[in-house]
Amino acid sequence: MRILNAMLASGMGGMEQMSVTYIKALIHNGHEVHALYMADSPYLPELMALGVHLHLMKSRSVFNPFNALKIAFLLRKIKPDVVFLHGNRIMRLMRYPILKHIFKSPAPLVGKAHNFDCKYLPIMDYAIATTKYWQKELGDITKKKVFYLPNTVPLIKRRKPQFHKTPVIGTMGRLHINKAYDTLLRAAKKLKEKKVSFKLIIGGDGPEKENLLDLCHKLNLDKSVSFIGWIKDKEDFYDKIDVFCLSSRTEPFGTVVLEAMVRSCPVVSTCCAGPKEMIVSGETGLICPIDDVEKMAEALEYMIKNPQKALEMGQKGRDVVEQYYAFPSFCVELDKLIQSILAKC
Repeated sequence: MRILNAMLASGMGGMEQMSVTYIKALIHNGHEVHALYMADSPYLPELMALGVHLHLMKSRSVFNPFNALKIAFLLRKIKPDVVFLHGNRIMRLMRYPILKHIFKSPAPLVGKAHNFDCKYLPIMDYAIATTKYWQKELGDITKKKVFYLPNTVPLIKRRKPQFHKTPVIGTMGRLHINKAYDTLLRAAKKLKEKKVSFKLIIGGDGPEKENLLDLCHKLNLDKSVSFIGWIKDKEDFYDKIDVFCLSSRTEPFGTVVLEAMVRSCPVVSTCCAGPKEMIVSGETGLICPIDDVEKMAEALEYMIKNPQKALEMGQKGRDVVEQYYAFPSFCVELDKLIQSILAKC
């Protein structure tokens, strides 16, 4: 089948990464894959190496009718059987009036819900949710068929990590208010007050960077915390850390949690929609309330002071990924989803 996978963001966050994972799965399943991406996307070298039919946009403006016109001609040219859309911007452009009334593609439009900002999902033909909770919520919001398909990560070789002499807490993601890195920094301050030895590595970039650097300085954590920007070598990152912490206020899935679990890294996470479906607290990780500095500090302290138990949780977390979130299973379920959509067309 001919599939168009489109995403018009240029960052390196979870949405961008998963859009590429969809392409890998579609290629794995033997489809002819076309990819519509921004000309400045950092994933272009990877996409070119995959051998997809690559189509580039220089502008992502939803107010520019020429962007919609370019998409319209692309749809008419390639005639896809199914279109997967990642992000509100491309969903809005794909339903631009010029497409709807002049060059409307008969291909079903499938919107992938990467976050809780879903205002354009109702204008899609179908939606994909990564959690069962979000599947129900989106069904109520969109009044459309919503498929459940959790994110995935490659099954790399199982690791047997050991804690460093000075335990290292790590996290990564867009430096955005929703990620609550301010809560994590305040939890780190609590650890320091309790004389708990640690280092904290924060990977990523975003609009909250300066605020977080300022807070880090005010909390006197400059010697304990490192901001290292977007992470290109994830194996090196996970080799350096002992505990992964997801501090988010809202997280429809949390692929970074899977990335930590597949590497047998112990995880502390807030009780967000995605992680609470992945983690059994006390068995495959620890769950703490959202924005609760004390509880987050307690969970991190437990991991640091009980390394053997933490490592056991990490290995059980790896087992969960193998059973429920492995890439081969994702490929099978994605093809079932496509067949289900086409059967309704």
